[in-house]
Amino acid sequence: MGKTKAKADLFDIVKTRLDGIRLLLDDMDEAGARQLVQMVLRANRIFVTGKGRSGFVAQCFATRLMQMGFEVHVPGESTCPRIKRGDLMIAISCSGRTSSTVQFARISRESGARVAAVTAVSGSPLTSVAEHVVVVPVTEKEVKKRYRYVLGPYNNTLFEEALLLYFDAMVYLVLDREGISKKALTDRHTNLE
Repeated sequence: MGKTKAKADLFDIVKTRLDGIRLLLDDMDEAGARQLVQMVLRANRIFVTGKGRSGFVAQCFATRLMQMGFEVHVPGESTCPRIKRGDLMIAISCSGRTSSTVQFARISRESGARVAAVTAVSGSPLTSVAEHVVVVPVTEKEVKKRYRYVLGPYNNTLFEEALLLYFDAMVYLVLDREGISKKALTDRHTNLE
């Protein structure tokens, strides 16, 4: 009889995912993260976009920015105003090729707004229109060996999981730097649930 492969249990997978995210975040550019924080702090208004699971991460980040008191919008929503000079577009796409995300970034740049791209692929169409790029290096050849349990053509799962923690860490950094209380977030939390 052949050997039976031991099946991983749920918490083994969770621990492996967390280890992978830790390794990935260690590979990211910390100075680039600080620059993105500065762009957020200097912006008149912030627009955050992405599609699919990257869009869910974008919405989570937009929610936290709003709760901290920033004027933030998500393109595609009927209440989204015109972007203009002095604003910031944060465009999130693992592949850097998502057509609507690239188009929103392009329109933002043409309108005089600053554009920050968050992607796994440097040299992608999204990075060509951005003035600041944050690379989440999940497309490296060694990723599947190093991180395990990755899904999607560009290892999207790892990209999105890491970004959720990355953006939440940015929120904590801004809270601390700007002296925003956690109570302020609670006070701005929706009551229409």
